[in-house]
Amino acid sequence: MIIGSIRVCSETSSDLHLLVGITTAEGISMSAKPLIEKASWTLVDQGVVSFGNFLLNLLLARTLSEEDYGEFALFLGAIFILRNIDYSLISYPLSLRLCIASDEERAGLLGNTVLLAATLALVLVVVMALGTTLLEFDNIVLPACLCYLCWQAQETSRRCLLADFLYRAAVAGDGIAFVGQALLVGLLAWLDAITLPAALYVMSVTFGIGAIVHASKLRYAWPDFADARLLAREYLSIGKWSLINYQLVLTRFQLLPWVLAAFAGTAATASLQAGLNIANMMNPIIMGMGNAIPQLAAHAYRAGDTIGAARAVYGYVLFGLGPILLIAVVAVLMPELLLRLAYGPSSPYLTLATGLQLLAAACVLEYIAEMINKTLLGVQAGSLASLVNVLALGAAVVLAFALIGQLGAFGACVALLLANLVRATGAVIAIAWLIANERSRAPVRSAAAVSPVPIDKTHAAPTER
Repeated sequence: MIIGSIRVCSETSSDLHLLVGITTAEGISMSAKPLIEKASWTLVDQGVVSFGNFLLNLLLARTLSEEDYGEFALFLGAIFILRNIDYSLISYPLSLRLCIASDEERAGLLGNTVLLAATLALVLVVVMALGTTLLEFDNIVLPACLCYLCWQAQETSRRCLLADFLYRAAVAGDGIAFVGQALLVGLLAWLDAITLPAALYVMSVTFGIGAIVHASKLRYAWPDFADARLLAREYLSIGKWSLINYQLVLTRFQLLPWVLAAFAGTAATASLQAGLNIANMMNPIIMGMGNAIPQLAAHAYRAGDTIGAARAVYGYVLFGLGPILLIAVVAVLMPELLLRLAYGPSSPYLTLATGLQLLAAACVLEYIAEMINKTLLGVQAGSLASLVNVLALGAAVVLAFALIGQLGAFGACVALLLANLVRATGAVIAIAWLIANERSRAPVRSAAAVSPVPIDKTHAAPTER
């Protein structure tokens, strides 16, 4: 039985090949028009999400006390860690499965995926409740758990759309969820009724509505429990390296605010988050491009090799690099102006001008490292990506404890910049080594060949399916 009733312009396998740039076995090409069109909608959707998050953080930073806003920043960190588990074990495997599934398989695949996502969410919300209670944030236990469940419902349905490259179709629901919450929080602030629990309840409402809007654009079949168990094993096999990688990435990021809170209190954490709010203007590009690259690389890899996958994502990476550098230059040249515009002329966060310059440079390095990391996952080099992230996490741990105790929020900015430099350098070395290794094993071809002959993959990692 089909629960959903509306289906919007599903991408076929040939459409995906056009998106990736795969033509025939003769080679891999990149068509500029579909690249710009698809990449643009990727950025539009992620831009809506990031704009809503930016506006929400701006409003809360202006209206909540430094202690409450620091508490909110820690809550967001916990949310991202838990959501990464769902992304790696549910959304990422779905992105690789759905785009190659037949029309007959799609509804059942989505129904079983939603069942797995709901089961996992019920487990993780218990973790959220226990963590909030142990940290003695008793006033937000209920709203934090409700917000997590509604956010998870919205994100799961959104990822079902993105897995089928329906970025345009996701814009409406994401606008309601993320821009809507910022507008309602702004209304509460105008009415002088803003508190942290009230903000979390408002976020829950808009996430719930956004989930309904997303779900209305998909077809779901009733889940089959036997098929769902098999799917769970497959998703675990596919997603394990993504889970390891992004837990390492998130631990590296969340280590800094938590160490900062331990050494200097939540007010210092709020100061760091205030700087990150502005530096994170690059997030629509980092996350938008990152949403598409794993499956692009995976499909190009199936048709050829790592070199072909690198070529397939190359245009997307360059497409996002220009605006990334533009935002970074503005932040480096005018940090005081940006902080003053964001938080007002008398804000305590204005002292972080130099730290903002460091954060902007750190985000450029993050973009480079993240695009390579996504490509490594797409070509089944998850262990290599994990090694890079382990090195970056180790650097972050050493730098955090060496710098934050003496320099506070500024030390956290320095630590993030240097840790990101380690990660970007390691990622470049990793992809260069992988390509060089394939070239050394590939048969010699004539200079006229369009793309390299695929390598013998009998010694490579098993395919996702």
